[in-house]
Amino acid sequence: MIRSQRDGWRLVAILLLAFAVRLLGSSDWPVWTDEGWSIWATDDPNPTQIVAHLAQDRHPPLYFLALGLWREVAGDSRLALRWLSLAAGLLTVAVTYRIGALVFGRRAAWGGALLLAILPLAAYYSQEVRHYGWFTLTVGLMWFFWLRLHKYPTFGKMLGYMLSLAAASYTLYFAVIPLALQVILTLIVLSQTRHWRLGYLSLAAWGGALLLYVPWLSVIVTIQWPTLTSGISGFPGTYTATLANALPVAELLLGPQVALLLALLGLGLWGILRPNGLRSPFAAGSLVAGGLGLALGLFLLSIRFDLLAGRTLVFVTPLLMILAGYGLSLLDRRGQVALVSALLVVTLAAPPVIQPRLNSDETAQLLSADYSVGDLIVLETGWDDNAFAYEIRRLLPDAHIIRTLSRADIYSDEKDLLPALRPLLDEQRRIWVVQWLQAPQIMPWLDSPESGFERILAHERPVAPEYSQRFGPSTIHLTLYARPDRVRVGWQYGEWFTLHDAIAVDRAAPGQSLHVDLWWSARQPVPLDYSVGVFLLDATGAVRVEQNGPPGSLPTSQWTPSQWMHDRHSLRLPPDLPPGAYTLVVNAYWFGDNQPLLVDGQPFQVIGRLDIVAK
Repeated sequence: MIRSQRDGWRLVAILLLAFAVRLLGSSDWPVWTDEGWSIWATDDPNPTQIVAHLAQDRHPPLYFLALGLWREVAGDSRLALRWLSLAAGLLTVAVTYRIGALVFGRRAAWGGALLLAILPLAAYYSQEVRHYGWFTLTVGLMWFFWLRLHKYPTFGKMLGYMLSLAAASYTLYFAVIPLALQVILTLIVLSQTRHWRLGYLSLAAWGGALLLYVPWLSVIVTIQWPTLTSGISGFPGTYTATLANALPVAELLLGPQVALLLALLGLGLWGILRPNGLRSPFAAGSLVAGGLGLALGLFLLSIRFDLLAGRTLVFVTPLLMILAGYGLSLLDRRGQVALVSALLVVTLAAPPVIQPRLNSDETAQLLSADYSVGDLIVLETGWDDNAFAYEIRRLLPDAHIIRTLSRADIYSDEKDLLPALRPLLDEQRRIWVVQWLQAPQIMPWLDSPESGFERILAHERPVAPEYSQRFGPSTIHLTLYARPDRVRVGWQYGEWFTLHDAIAVDRAAPGQSLHVDLWWSARQPVPLDYSVGVFLLDATGAVRVEQNGPPGSLPTSQWTPSQWMHDRHSLRLPPDLPPGAYTLVVNAYWFGDNQPLLVDGQPFQVIGRLDIVAK
C-alpha cells in the first residue's frame, strides 16, 4: 500500500538497509553444521536424490529443491549459497510493511519494517544456507493473505492463502502452528458473523493446501515420524523452557535492545486495548496472537517437546515487529527519532552472535598450505563433516575427501568404519585426518605399527572464541600421515647417509606448492650438520626451483645411526613456469664447503619426474 512517491522511497531506503545488514558477513562466515548438511543434501541437483536425502531427515523439500537448482545457476560461493535466504529476508521486510499498513496504517508499517530490517535474529536467518528465512517469508504471506481474505473474501485471496500455506508447509513443519491459530480465529469469526462465503473460501484454501501436500504426507508417516517426535533437545542453540531462560530467549528473539523493544510491544498492546478507533480490532488482535501469543505458546510447548531455538522462533518476528512498530507510531516524532536512532546505533554497532561457528575455514587454509595433489583427506568431525568438506573444497576443489559421517551414516546402525575404508587407505601414500569432537576411528589405526603410516605434520586449532564461550573449549586436530616404503633399497650419500624413500607428486601446475617428503638415516655417527637441497631441473638441466635446509627436526650431528628421520621440503612453483617435463633431484652437503656428497658417483640423485601442466 504505497500511496506516494515519498512512501516508495521510504520503502526502498528500508529495503536497502535490510539488504546491507543481511549482506554483511554473508560471504565471509564459514558454513556451520546445518549449512554443511544443506550443501551435502543438494550436491547432486537431481530432485530425486535431494528428496531421498530429505526423506531420511526431518525436513520438507521445497527450499532444498530450490537450492539444488539455484546452485546449478549461481555456483557454490558462500554468497551464492546464501542468496536465496537473503532474497527471502528482503521480501519478508516488504511483506511486513504490507501487513502493518493493512492493519495499523502506514506509520506503524514503516516502523515495523524498519525494526525487522535491523533485528539481529531476522537478519541472521536471512544469511544461512537453510530454510528458516523462506519459512518466515511464507508464514508472513500466510498472514497477509489470511487477513486479506477476511477483509475481502474473494477467490483470488483464497488462492493466495492456499498457495502460501502449501509453500510454508513444504518449507517447515512448524507451519501447522500458525495454521492452527488461523483456523481457531476463523472459526471464532464464523461463529459470530455467520459469514458463510468466508467459511467456504477458508475451507477451500485449507482443503486445497492439503491436496497439494498429499504427496509428502506419505514420507512423513512412513519415514520421518519417529524423528519429528523426538524434538530438538541437545542440538546447538537449543534452550530448555525454564524461568531462568526466559530472559535469554527474549534477548535472542528481540536483540540486544530487548528492554526497549519490550516497551514498544507493551505500548503497542496498550494502543490496541484502549478505545482508539482501530480500523480492525480483530485483525490487530490476530497479529498479537500470531506474534506474542505464538512466541509464548512455543515457550510453554517446549516444556514438553523441546522446540525452543532461534530457528523455531524467527517466524514470529514479523508480527512482533509490526506490533512494536505500532507502539513506535504512537510516540511523537521526536521520540520516534530518538528510539530508532538508539536501536540503529546499538544493534548495528555490536550485533549479537546468533549461531557460533567453528573456524573450519582456518583449518582448510592450514590444510591447503601443505596439501599435495593426490593426498587423501579423511574427516572425523561428526556432524561437521559436511561443513569442513565445503570449506576444504573451496580451496581444493579436486581433493578426494572421505566424510566418515556419510560412510557410517547417522541413519545407519553400522559404526565400524575401518573395514569399509581399509582398501582405500591401503592404496595411499599420504593421508590427512581432520578430527574434532567425534571419537576417532581412523587415526588410531594410522598411528598403529600395523598401518605402516607415521605422523609427519600436526596442527592444532582451538575453536573460535564465540564457540568456546557458548559450548566450551575444544581443539580441531589436523594431522598428515605418510607411509614410506621400508623394504626398498635406498640411495647412499657418501659414507654418512642413506635416503630410503621419497614421496612427491608427478603432476603439478604453475603457482602450486610442491611438497617432497624424504626419509633419511645416518649410517654412522655424523660429526657435522649437513643440509639437503631439493631441485627442479628443466629439460636442459637448468635449475628452475630449489629449496635448501637442514633435513628433519634434528641437526644431523644428533642423529642416531639407523634411525629413520623424516624430512619435508616445499618448493613454490613460479606462476610463469613453462609446461613440460621436469626432473626432481636431491643432494646433501655440508654448508661449510658446499660440496655435495656423491651418490652413485653423482652430485645428486634423481627421485622423480614431474609434468608441469597448464591450469
